[in-house]
Amino acid sequence: MKNKITACLLALLPLSGWNARVFAQENVRVWADFDTVGWVGDALRLTFYCESDQPEKVNFPVLDGNIAPKLQLVPEDSLRTASSFNTASQLHTRSLTYHFSAYEEGAYAMPAFRFEYVDHDSLVYLHTDTGSVRFFSPVVDTTANIKDIHSVFDVTGGELWREYFAKYGFWLWILLGLAGMVAVAVYVLRRYRKNQPVFMPQKPALPPVEQALTAMKILKEKQLWQQNRIKEYYTELTDILRQYLASDMDIAAVEMTNEELGDALKENLPDKPVLQDLLAVLDMSVLVKFAKVQPQPADHEACFDKILRFLELQKQEKNRKNDQPEPDSK
Repeated sequence: MKNKITACLLALLPLSGWNARVFAQENVRVWADFDTVGWVGDALRLTFYCESDQPEKVNFPVLDGNIAPKLQLVPEDSLRTASSFNTASQLHTRSLTYHFSAYEEGAYAMPAFRFEYVDHDSLVYLHTDTGSVRFFSPVVDTTANIKDIHSVFDVTGGELWREYFAKYGFWLWILLGLAGMVAVAVYVLRRYRKNQPVFMPQKPALPPVEQALTAMKILKEKQLWQQNRIKEYYTELTDILRQYLASDMDIAAVEMTNEELGDALKENLPDKPVLQDLLAVLDMSVLVKFAKVQPQPADHEACFDKILRFLELQKQEKNRKNDQPEPDSK
């Protein structure tokens, strides 16, 4: 009886292996999503998606230079990547976003892009669907009269001075440098004769968290988003966060891309709610800068409050550590 059962199981092995191979192929799905209309010179979005149970084994298309004739990639600080997981299907979805543009009006064909992965020692290719994208040029009234860029005007004294400085500025800088050296020498000699220190002691610099909180106060007083300077607002807000992380947490945040900074924050911030707040602000800043998203006033204030709350928590934590008594050396 046992031999019969064993024989049946051995007979089913090839069938089960064939099912697994088909299942692996069916669990890989790829597609491309892109903007289809824009003005000449606009940066449009092209995003690749891959849904799979093992997305790390699927190679995405790598673009360099031109996507197609007259469709050029726009240089970016970094590519936008994202990933998610569906608990119902147990599948991962990864995405990779490029930006592209055209500099002549017309309709252009978007080609099919190739993904590849290895399935049981065989290289499998999957292709996205083709499509089209159209770029429009601004309408110019060619029948209107040609006008001068600027009317004729008299040359002012300031302009004459700038022209003079352009010719003789080199010698002027030399004279100013010599005068500065003489002034410094006189200053040092006078203080030396009076037995006074040459350089006044500097005030201790504010801690990084205090500098960041001061910068947040100044940013709020500028009222940038209230003046519809949305991109400038998010640039200054994220710069404050990056400068603080670089100064106080030894994270090279100033040189990092948003994706690299997000990974660094995940390693250094155990507080999950605070981590999610900072990642949300970074994502919003990318959408404003590159996707031209226009958030609501409540979103501006929420992003500001998330950064401010993080800095205040950091300040409280440092005050708590400073207030703790030093351990007894005995």
